Amino acid sequence: MGNIVIFGTKAFAEIAHYYFTHDSPHTVAAFTVDAAYLKEPMYKGLPVVAFEEVERAFPPDEHGMFVAVGFHKMNQLRAETAARAEAKQYELASFVSSKADVAADLKVHPNTMIMERAVIQPFARIGKNSVIWSTSRIGFHSCIGDHCWITSALFGESVTVGDYSFVGLNATIASFVSLGRRNLIGAGALVLHDTKDGEIYRSRASRASRVKSDRLPHFGT
Repeated sequence: MGNIVIFGTKAFAEIAHYYFTHDSPHTVAAFTVDAAYLKEPMYKGLPVVAFEEVERAFPPDEHGMFVAVGFHKMNQLRAETAARAEAKQYELASFVSSKADVAADLKVHPNTMIMERAVIQPFARIGKNSVIWSTSRIGFHSCIGDHCWITSALFGESVTVGDYSFVGLNATIASFVSLGRRNLIGAGALVLHDTKDGEIYRSRASRASRVKSDRLPHFGT
């Protein structure tokens, strides 16, 4: 599966194209989107074809596919699109950055992306169709479910993350905690106990000081 087609033409597709082009054995041959969203015939110098007809131009016996859809509807849209691609007999590609620190025996499931400087410790599991952003740290024996999106978060030992969950920037999940399915853990949140399905955890945002920055003439000196 040297040649692949990327589903999508937005920000995630752009970064997927960069990674697959510069740090993988795959060659990106084209992009595809649903016909209703096909606005331009080219993207990144490559053809964009309607998903309804993609197998005619780029047959699945010669091409794989990577579904670069974000975390819309708690990752449900990406999961549905991946299933549609598999129904067309496409093998779903995955990406593990050469600059990621992953256990040698990590099993990589279909349509998974592990970005640079992510740390996946031994005995951890990353589910299918999950995205692990840069600098995330997944502790020993932790299990990230299917269809998850992890954005530069910190997980202790033996953490379990339910399917379809989103964990935001710099969130911390304590060791031995189990997150339910479809959890939304906001940026900077600290989770110290098990959660139920469908729960949301937010961190308090910083508030602006009453003192203006021009009142600090010696700051940085």
